[in-house]
Amino acid sequence: MISFQRTKALSNKSVLATGGVILSGLCWYIGGGLNGDFWYLMWLAPLPILLISFKASARRTFLISFIAYLIGRLSWFSYLATVATIVPAVVFTIAFPLFFALIMLANRLVMLRCHTWYAVFAFPVFFTAFECLLIKFSPDGTAASIAYSQSDLLPLIQIASITGILGITFVVTFIPAALAVGWHCRDAKERLRPLAIVSFLLLFSLFLLGVLRINGGTGSKSAKAGLVVLDEETHKMGRTLDLSHELQHTKNYALEISALASQGAKIIVLPERAINLNKELDTASVNILSSSAKQNHVTIIVGYTHLKDRQERNAAMVIDREGKVAGDYFKVHLVKGLEDRFTPGSEIGLFRFDGVTAGVSICKDMDFPDYIKKYGQSNVNFLCIPAWDFVTDDWLHSRMAILRGVENGFSEIRTARQGRLTISDIYGRVIAETSSAQGRTAALIGEVPLENAVTFYSRSGDWFGVVMIISAIGFLLTAMVKRKVH
Repeated sequence: MISFQRTKALSNKSVLATGGVILSGLCWYIGGGLNGDFWYLMWLAPLPILLISFKASARRTFLISFIAYLIGRLSWFSYLATVATIVPAVVFTIAFPLFFALIMLANRLVMLRCHTWYAVFAFPVFFTAFECLLIKFSPDGTAASIAYSQSDLLPLIQIASITGILGITFVVTFIPAALAVGWHCRDAKERLRPLAIVSFLLLFSLFLLGVLRINGGTGSKSAKAGLVVLDEETHKMGRTLDLSHELQHTKNYALEISALASQGAKIIVLPERAINLNKELDTASVNILSSSAKQNHVTIIVGYTHLKDRQERNAAMVIDREGKVAGDYFKVHLVKGLEDRFTPGSEIGLFRFDGVTAGVSICKDMDFPDYIKKYGQSNVNFLCIPAWDFVTDDWLHSRMAILRGVENGFSEIRTARQGRLTISDIYGRVIAETSSAQGRTAALIGEVPLENAVTFYSRSGDWFGVVMIISAIGFLLTAMVKRKVH
């Protein structure tokens, strides 16, 4: 009889564990995909595994954590296989669950050895410290951060103006940790009470500050911006160019510029590598755009492929309303495997527009907070971003860029081939948006705020990540000391 009851109890635990793994995996899969439609599932995704880990062995915790997160990472697999080929896709898909399993083991160790309410911070600290190190050493910057899943939750993402996106990661992982630890300590009032008070005050304060920041804008002046991408089939790649086609292609963009100017646009942003410029095309193509800028009295930012000398570059040119070339910017962070032919740039791109400082950056540059922080430190009011997405990541990549604006206090005009065309403000609000992901001509017009905010993050950098790494080490040392004591 006792044996039967024990077998039944073990069976029930296995069923619960299996259900928890599936539920957690599905929440990671849906909530952490390439769009932000189900951002709230990220708050629940770790919860079942956290609860199970407090009662399970280390080996079992590692296994269920790995499987749950692996299910979640599969939502990115086809995308990674397309943009990075199959081998890196497999490596990334397996590596992240391994790290997650190690994080869960570290959290379990702290929870079981440190019988204090502040152990609730262990999981968010370990996860955020991991993301901090990933951002520092990954060639793709912040691309894998779970923070971007929350981009549509405006009150929460305002914390990025203080901590960078790591603050968002911390909050997202703190919520399930608080629920799990609260349930685990439900019978220990001496731990539950401070846990409940601290958790409530922390989350309430963060969301209140977010709401106050969003509603504390100065309502400064704005400028009407135009964005346009021509049909993808009309963009030609490669070193060998059809000169007549290229000139006609540039003239077609000039026609779209005139159309946007007739609707009141004062600054117009074309996409990444919108045109190709070699020695033969340089003067004629630039003259077409310069004439358009002067005739329509608009500033033009055009992404182009620089083929004018032996150092090929992914570039963007600024043509002011007088038709003069006011700046040339070279993309700094190139996509490995796809842009190996290009020589990277090294400097940020600044120009003046309507009495304020503006900047130019190109697509993947926006994945790197340390680099984009230089624009915030230069008091840029808005950033123009020629870009090129991979169709399925159109929402995600546009929001990655938008969060750089929240971190550094500037608005953005982002024009992407096969992606989103967006105008956003310093709070991450999308003011206007359309898509060119289907490869068809797309145009957008809207007001870009010229408001600028000096943020704590742009002045202080990744201080929060350093705190998380130190805290993670502190938790581990504390757990080791507790082991020696007992």
